[in-house]
Amino acid sequence: MTTVIVLIILFVILLVLPLAVAFIYYAASKGKVMKINQDILRDQRYFAHSFSGMIERSLPTAEDNKIKLSRTERYDDAEAVRRRVHQSTVENLVIETKDTYVSPKHVKYYEKEIYAAGDAAFETPGLTLRAAYAKKHMRIGNGTNVIRWVDAEETLAVYDDCNLGISATAGKILSVGKNCSFRRLYAPVVYFGQYPGNLIDPMQGRDEQVFMLPIIDEKKKIKHVTHENMTEEGTAPYSIVTPTRTVMIEDAILQGNIHTVGNVRICSGSGVLGGVFSEGNILIEKGSFVVGNVFAQGKIEIEENVMIGKSGSMISVISRGPLTVGENVVIYGYVSSEEGGKVCPLYSEEKERHAEEYEYIEYQEEPVVVSFDSLHDFEVVDDAVFRKNQNVICAELPEGAKKIGRSMFCECTNLERLNLPDSITEIEDFGLYSCKKLSGLTSFAGTKLKRIGTSGMEYCGLIQELSFPATMEEIGPAACAGMTRLSKVTFAEGCRLTALYDHAFRDCSSLTELTLPDTVKKIGISSFRGCTALEVLSVPKAVENEPGITELAEILPNVKVEFRA
Repeated sequence: MTTVIVLIILFVILLVLPLAVAFIYYAASKGKVMKINQDILRDQRYFAHSFSGMIERSLPTAEDNKIKLSRTERYDDAEAVRRRVHQSTVENLVIETKDTYVSPKHVKYYEKEIYAAGDAAFETPGLTLRAAYAKKHMRIGNGTNVIRWVDAEETLAVYDDCNLGISATAGKILSVGKNCSFRRLYAPVVYFGQYPGNLIDPMQGRDEQVFMLPIIDEKKKIKHVTHENMTEEGTAPYSIVTPTRTVMIEDAILQGNIHTVGNVRICSGSGVLGGVFSEGNILIEKGSFVVGNVFAQGKIEIEENVMIGKSGSMISVISRGPLTVGENVVIYGYVSSEEGGKVCPLYSEEKERHAEEYEYIEYQEEPVVVSFDSLHDFEVVDDAVFRKNQNVICAELPEGAKKIGRSMFCECTNLERLNLPDSITEIEDFGLYSCKKLSGLTSFAGTKLKRIGTSGMEYCGLIQELSFPATMEEIGPAACAGMTRLSKVTFAEGCRLTALYDHAFRDCSSLTELTLPDTVKKIGISSFRGCTALEVLSVPKAVENEPGITELAEILPNVKVEFRA
């Protein structure tokens, strides 16, 4: 009896073991269930509502630009951010309680969140945002990189080449330009590959009567929706459930849903009144529509002029794989891709061929007055921090500052006034080069200025007078060249100037007379070339054979040169 029992047990083990192994293998190899964050689905604008709620509850009790959130945080207002023109990174929260927050052009990176009680605009190319919220409208310019999320209570307009981080949402309308990447998008209506003022009507060219047809739940197991299995009116009055792939021919209407293990292809001009659910990939070709939800375990490709959902409805388009969306697509609701989505991915190639057609935002900003809260703030900035900044109209350096750094205000063509402290000793190479409107700088008297470097003040064409202090030692190559209105130059008694290098005062065409200190030993070539109004030049006898003097008889024959013993 014992032997019989043992044999029965062995038989059962041999029978069941292969089945158990097969089941374990199947469970291990089965595709993962699509990850859907239920919290996000409950409130697609969770990040924005949480952040704005904390700000609005805590702001009334905030003091000294400190606010209590999950911890005490420092914050700046718009004026503080604009004033720190030397800082390209904003380290604090930004809270703007006025009508509009316009990100200044000099800011390149926001390390923390931004709250705007009205509108907000981020238009500087290449800007990086951690997160931003606007109580009204928000505009995000070309090339913006979002680390976490952006949200607007009304309209969020995103232009081209942007990375939208974890989430981009809006309370009313969201438009996303070309070559933008995203993970989650939400708004009652989302426009893809489109821009404010030029949004298409998603119903254009569509028969509204089609959307009134009833959804039929009767299920059919078929691979293709063709003329053979449609009514005379061109509709397929059923739902599809199949373990294989499904294809709908052009200009067909399915009055139901599609549930398939294989891939789904909805050909051009076709429509599905229900939803589309696939364990594989989904392709929705141009001009088509789907009224219900769209889910894919694989990838989703949506070509141009497609509509998903309808006005007044809230649907979801979710893919586990990549999701690509073409131009002039409209989706009503929530869009998500675990592997990331892309809008008009071929746009970047097209853009290279027609670059001039793709500048959608012209950046504008109010004039900027440069000032520094402390000497330390000035000393830690990059020397060329304001280089080519066309918005700077006035600058004031702090007491204790010793130099205008190399190229610091180079080609700031709208700079009108510059206030220098007594401590200044040097204008480095190209420090004030081509500041064509600079007129509010007439005297260095009282400062400790020793040197002007190469092209340090070249082409400062509105300056009419220059007074140098006794500490002055050298004027570098082309340092004061091209100052066409400069008519008077003086040096303090006891000035220690030793050298004028090549082209020092070249093309100063309004200069009529000049007396150089007795200490001068070097005058470089072409120092006075182009000084066509120069009548009298008084110099020490020691420079009689310097290149800048010996050439005068040839280039400026009418100049009277006085040599002092």
